[in-house]
Amino acid sequence: MAGLTRRQFIAIVGGVVVVAVAGVGAYMLLRRPGEETAPSTPTPTATTSPTSSPPPATSPVPSKITIPALFDKSGPTSDVGVDYAWGAENCVKWVNEVEGGILLGDKRVPVELIGTDYAYKVPEAVSIYEQYKSTYNPAVIIGWGTGDTEALAPKIAEDKIVYISASYSSHLDDPKKTPYNFYPVCSYSDQARAAMMYIKEWWEKHGESRPPKLVCAYDFNVPYCRAPIEAIKSIAEELGIEVGPDQNVGIKATDTSSQVLAIKNYGADFVWFGNTTATAAVFAKDAKKLDLGARIIINIWGHDENLIKLAGEAAEGIWGMTGHYYWGFEDKAPGLRTLKDAVTRFGPHDYFPVSSYIRGWLNARMAILAIEETFSKFGEISGEKIKQTLESWKDKELPEEGILPPITYTPTDHRPNTKAMVLTIENGKYKVERDWIDVGRRPDWLGW
Repeated sequence: MAGLTRRQFIAIVGGVVVVAVAGVGAYMLLRRPGEETAPSTPTPTATTSPTSSPPPATSPVPSKITIPALFDKSGPTSDVGVDYAWGAENCVKWVNEVEGGILLGDKRVPVELIGTDYAYKVPEAVSIYEQYKSTYNPAVIIGWGTGDTEALAPKIAEDKIVYISASYSSHLDDPKKTPYNFYPVCSYSDQARAAMMYIKEWWEKHGESRPPKLVCAYDFNVPYCRAPIEAIKSIAEELGIEVGPDQNVGIKATDTSSQVLAIKNYGADFVWFGNTTATAAVFAKDAKKLDLGARIIINIWGHDENLIKLAGEAAEGIWGMTGHYYWGFEDKAPGLRTLKDAVTRFGPHDYFPVSSYIRGWLNARMAILAIEETFSKFGEISGEKIKQTLESWKDKELPEEGILPPITYTPTDHRPNTKAMVLTIENGKYKVERDWIDVGRRPDWLGW
């Protein structure tokens, strides 16, 4: 593991505030050129200015903001983790080099991002968290995977550190249980509920009279993959969707023929696929080869531009759930142009990153915006104050226009929004299959 030791942490210039970064799961099937040389120690990050004048600072303005980050650049989720890391790193560089730094009071100061590759190992994440805490006394950490984020949640609450994860697990949405967990994108469960609603809508539109049949295929042992399954089955029952036997597909699987045949024998019309991009490509190719005949719907970390490259024609017609716009929708989300400009300026230069890059940027931007607003509002930065700032957000737009719906948090509900979109792959490109579906903030759906 390429993690920093405690001595190395202390040797790196310390900061007043910490934000760490990490993500969800996937398996590296093909290593992209230049990944091994991609910078592992990022650069700075900041945000847009608050509209109101800051109160007198109760603590001095730091000379810089240090943001430690957890990445998976070498583990089973590195196929999405590498580009996610690029997004977070480039957001920091953009804030420093284009915006002049983060605005604290009447000063702009640089942000330093310190990345550690924890290779998607929960014990490593826990150890690095403790090192970050003791070295930097962070107010904010950006986390990565569902397993490590959920494992750390009780400790995060005890330590009063705001934790902005790349896991969108609904288990992190109830402040009564996880008061310091946040993320900016619609949860896995709400995205899956939107998928079930669209299945019902599509089925009826096409004049089918019998109930549609669905099977869930995912890695039973990976928390990310399991996270929305209970929600899927519950709303499927409400909507009259028949659910068949789950199929266990390992997150590192290289052959899924037996699972595809089992789904075909059941007579499924739809398949929810809950792993990440590499195994999604394997599943798509096996489904085409064995003439599955069911529509495949994939969770957000399981489909991106690499799915199209890896699966080829087998990717045609696949539906993918998302809580934000992907590359190619700059007309609907002008903020994507800023993210593309950052790729041109800062890299990677040997390939163009997939859309998980966008999620890394959004998490870094959200953390920086929250830090900036907290200092403006309270004249200090702490986990408790940042939590108050986030819980005051109502229809908050991030500076990068249109990429995702506005964010609203309250002290009793940490769902950022409840809107998801269905994308489809057609002629090797993404298009919108069904625009934003708002599943609503049902009280009984909070936290699962």
